[in-house]
Amino acid sequence: MQAKEELLEQLGESYGYVNRLVEKKIEYFKLNLAETSATTISGIITGVVLAVIGLITLILALITAGFALAAAFDSFVYGFGLVTLIFLILFLLVLALKKPLITNPVVRKVISKFFEHDGKEV
Repeated sequence: MQAKEELLEQLGESYGYVNRLVEKKIEYFKLNLAETSATTISGIITGVVLAVIGLITLILALITAGFALAAAFDSFVYGFGLVTLIFLILFLLVLALKKPLITNPVVRKVISKFFEHDGKEV
């Protein structure tokens, strides 16, 4: 009878240890997910803010370039047409090289963020 009670007591202790271990693992997973999500969301927000500021700056720079080229060619059509042509070529290049320039680096960065261990990427 004594051995049976000791066995039940040890099983109860083991169950308690396993239960606490599972709870700690779940808590660690939640914290890790929260940290990864917060880092990713803050990166996205920062990227959007920088993109908006960059877009406004680019628009103003293009207007300036259009007027400068218009003065050089003595024609608004040629000045702004050349700016448009340059951007059309740039657009087609980015469209053609989308996968190696944008898609692959973004996928690598997101995957490395989610599988980061102790501050080191795997």
